[in-house]
Amino acid sequence: MLRVSVQKTTGTTVDLRAVVDDRIDPELPAGLELRSLATAMVTGQRLEETRAALSRAAGPQMAAAAIGVCANFEMMNRILDATGCPAPERLRFVAELLGIPR
Repeated sequence: MLRVSVQKTTGTTVDLRAVVDDRIDPELPAGLELRSLATAMVTGQRLEETRAALSRAAGPQMAAAAIGVCANFEMMNRILDATGCPAPERLRFVAELLGIPR
């Protein structure tokens, strides 16, 4: 959903492999800092450093919005995992794009 939203609103094509391969540039404004923040939020490592880098690159309001989006996705994933909700078949192509085996 976010990939399509970015494409429609900005005209930017997003390479989803950039999510799992740090050799690929996300080619989005502050994309490298956003990816670093997402990684830090998942791992719990370098949070302050990545938050500060994103704030410098995109501004404090954009950094706060990005952190809110990450937190919301984390909440939704926890709910889905806790209830045992399977991923819809129509979204399996995303796993393939990211190189995640079934």
